[in-house]
Amino acid sequence: MVASAATGWPAETGGESGRLRVRLVDERGSPVAARVYVRDAQGAWRIPDGALGRRNWRDEATFFHAEGSFQLEAPVGETVVEAVRGFEYLPALDTINLQPGATATATLVLKRWIDLPDIGWHSGDVHMHPNHVEGGVVMTMEDCRLYAQAEDIRVANLLISSTDSDHVFDRDLFRDGRPDSLSTAEYLLVVQEEFRNTSAMYGHMPLLGITRLIEPFFSGQPGSDGWEDYPANHAIAKAAKDQGGVVCYTHPADREGIPVGPHLAREFPVDLALGVVDALDILGNMNEEGGCWMYYRVLNSGLRCTASSGSDSRMDVLRHSVSGGGKVYVQAGNPLTYDKWIAGYQAGRTFVTNGPIVSLDVDGREPGDEIHLAGPGKVQVKAQAYSPFVPFTTLELIVNGRVVATAQPDARGAAARIDHALVVDASSWIAVRVWGEGHRLVVNDPRTFAHTSPIYVTVARQPVRIPEDARVVVAWIERLIADVVSSPRFSSEARRAEVIALFRRGQAYYERVASGD
Repeated sequence: MVASAATGWPAETGGESGRLRVRLVDERGSPVAARVYVRDAQGAWRIPDGALGRRNWRDEATFFHAEGSFQLEAPVGETVVEAVRGFEYLPALDTINLQPGATATATLVLKRWIDLPDIGWHSGDVHMHPNHVEGGVVMTMEDCRLYAQAEDIRVANLLISSTDSDHVFDRDLFRDGRPDSLSTAEYLLVVQEEFRNTSAMYGHMPLLGITRLIEPFFSGQPGSDGWEDYPANHAIAKAAKDQGGVVCYTHPADREGIPVGPHLAREFPVDLALGVVDALDILGNMNEEGGCWMYYRVLNSGLRCTASSGSDSRMDVLRHSVSGGGKVYVQAGNPLTYDKWIAGYQAGRTFVTNGPIVSLDVDGREPGDEIHLAGPGKVQVKAQAYSPFVPFTTLELIVNGRVVATAQPDARGAAARIDHALVVDASSWIAVRVWGEGHRLVVNDPRTFAHTSPIYVTVARQPVRIPEDARVVVAWIERLIADVVSSPRFSSEARRAEVIALFRRGQAYYERVASGD
């Protein structure tokens, strides 16, 4: 195991102690990496010497990542050890009675309950920051590999970024968009880029699949050369698209689900309408109902957008969100390559989850696909959700943002399915969504959640058109423009006018939809 520092919160042993040695293996007996929680007989959290002890920002539980084995010293008595490895393995739990001066051994077996990579679905996190604060722990690529393997993140998008200064972290880790040499056939570590408008005027964007870094790296940063709210995010997104990349907006809503406030994806609907954005994080450290608020409205305006998830984890901060706590699964086929994963992501062959595994089939098609009907008709929808260790409360069939069918899980809250004959009178998008209560293993979000990207049903070659939702987006962009008009962060009126004209172009699309055109 590689760690950057011996940091954590081990309790003082005091009195008599014993030694604990634990092996971490899969059902075949092969060593695996995992997130590990150890609680001693006195109720204190324990970490091994040299490990990075982490606390999730939502609770006090302390954990560390280990690969294959670990050992530590703890007070005598019953010590509880738990290992967790993403969503496809059942957590393993054991209680070991430590004796004075003795060494106790245990083996935790993490058993797969589902193998999504075997059928071409590969997990990812589009928003991970290896290093994001100055003067703290320094994360190496070896640390990142352990973190990704322990959290079962098959595609770890490690983002170069600034934070609350003009310093840009991790530029030296960029490898022209290629997976780092520490990647394996199963786990890809790919250094990419985030563009941040730090004034909260426009929003933040992960730039994925790029082979050249794009500058500037930020805008709206006080005291720097990039102090202006210029350029608009559109210029950066277009530069990424021009080199074959894909662009996502993150932070679409705050924690209360109210779509106003800092860090929000305010420019997202403009850039989606202008064709330079592919995805939106509808899962990621927030109230997910708020995250879906804008997503449903742009879909109802006839646009298409991938459902994405990013943890925005500061991996060098030992109390923060957990990388991979929410994941986006992408149908990329086998063998896994980054190019194929990006292509599947861009095509909307995705679902997002913080625990439950979901599937959607409409007349044999999967998320990202399109079905053409000559006129009104009927399609057969089949959806399933499974979650053996994070219970959920409902599986919902969503059509154009409305719930049209629901299913409750079995008594354990672990499985549900929908088989529904859907009458389609007009062009529609179809998705499924899972809700559940909060759970200690849902580490980044207040509720259990999963959501597929849509399957699109086009009737008589007409796009989806729901004017009242388009009017909501028109008003959203109008508020954004008003803030641009009053912003003190422009060096010239010509630049301000350029940004306003750009936003008017995007707004014009929604105005046409709102008018019934």
